[in-house]
Amino acid sequence: EYSNEQFYGWVTDLNNTCKTSLLTMQEVFDKVEPFLKDGIDVLYLACAGVLSGSVNVFNMAKDELLKKYPERKMISYDTCRAGMALGIMAMDASKKQDEGASMEDIVKFLDEQKLEYCMTGTVATLTYLKAAGRVSGASAFFGNMIGVKPIIVADKVGHNFVIGKQIGMKKALSKLFDLAKEHFDQDRNEIYLGQGVAPESNAYLKERFEKELGAKVIEYPVGPIIGLSCGPGVIHICFHGAIFDVLEEE
Repeated sequence: EYSNEQFYGWVTDLNNTCKTSLLTMQEVFDKVEPFLKDGIDVLYLACAGVLSGSVNVFNMAKDELLKKYPERKMISYDTCRAGMALGIMAMDASKKQDEGASMEDIVKFLDEQKLEYCMTGTVATLTYLKAAGRVSGASAFFGNMIGVKPIIVADKVGHNFVIGKQIGMKKALSKLFDLAKEHFDQDRNEIYLGQGVAPESNAYLKERFEKELGAKVIEYPVGPIIGLSCGPGVIHICFHGAIFDVLEEE
């Protein structure tokens, strides 16, 4: 009911109290029960458990729903991914379903593939990470003063880590390109490029991905869950490839 520009306008005003909230059991009941009533089993691909309690809420709701529909099956799956990396995983699972795979077959497929869903990105300012409690006030103050841009990646279980810092957005974007080039699976040939109202950064990476890697670039707006913590200017890149070996930087 609102545009991406409106959302980031609200986030920019730090006097606003925009907050994320955990999935509720009632929401699970409302979303899932109609399928169970129609005789349809449910596979839930959850955001990484290290980042969100959604998988736990779903499991509690599942216990209640299966008492009412004991003939049905419900599977919750911790994807260890978030954001568009989780989205790509869901689309791949849907393709397997269209090919006739059972829920158990899809879970096996995801177990074999989930370390190939990669995520990296950066932010334009540390202000919003500070507001979300992700960095200290001193780090944000001095980092913003000299133009520090963190290089963020997701590890094997979904934790987000800063593996390096660049001074200036151009250097940060160039580093993100290098990471994608190193880890990108050329056979899949798709890179999902997300932005939180960062058209110049988006255009720079899109051109390089297309011209230098020959990749098909799918653009999308970074939504409120990531956008609230990262703020306007965030860049989020997801693709199939070799998962990052993470060594967190101090």
